[in-house]
Amino acid sequence: MLSLSKEAKYDIMDFGCGTGELLGNISTLIGNDSNLIGFESDEKSVEEGRRKYPQVIFQNDEFIKNLEFPDTKFDIIISVDTLECVPDKSALINEFHRILKNDGRVLIAHWDWDTQVYNSENKNLMRKIVASFSDWQQGWMDACDGQMGRKLWGLFQGSGMFKGQIEIFPLIETEFKAGRYGYDRLQDLYWLVRKGELDATEHRLIVDEMSDLYKQGKYFYNLNSYIYLGLKV
Repeated sequence: MLSLSKEAKYDIMDFGCGTGELLGNISTLIGNDSNLIGFESDEKSVEEGRRKYPQVIFQNDEFIKNLEFPDTKFDIIISVDTLECVPDKSALINEFHRILKNDGRVLIAHWDWDTQVYNSENKNLMRKIVASFSDWQQGWMDACDGQMGRKLWGLFQGSGMFKGQIEIFPLIETEFKAGRYGYDRLQDLYWLVRKGELDATEHRLIVDEMSDLYKQGKYFYNLNSYIYLGLKV
């Protein structure tokens, strides 16, 4: 989808980079004199990233209306599972366009939480559980949109500032145990149970059902990530 060369120099930013793992991996695929910048609002993630990935320049900041970078600075801007947390998405897309070089590209990926599928006989209850997760604005989030994945095309292509393509990455699991995505997301919902926003009995019923299905070899989980690759126009 996005070809890189060990012989080339790149200026790349990861918006919402976390600890910088993605940029750390990218650094092994490109020229050593490339510039890798990670933009991240969480201070602890930035501290950890600076220890792990000294080749990455971290900027610990929050996006409000603008990015403190000069025009046409970057060859590539990447952002993974961050856009839903940005209140003014149009302003961010405008900034991406401004700071990209004339032939610059964006690579934006986002889970679409409403596409979560669990094999369950309790259909209505499972729909409720999935919607509860999708609509859950956690304390560290400035905004949330559980359907962010499906909106990437409209936000970027529809802006008229980018021309590209969209692809899908389906995460499929048949194991219900700690460390697997479907298992961990149901565990996350204990926070809503504790806050009284989700019924404890209903949540336990679903967790028990998934455990039983796994023992029977019938457990199935699917979640879709949508990936937009666009060229600045």
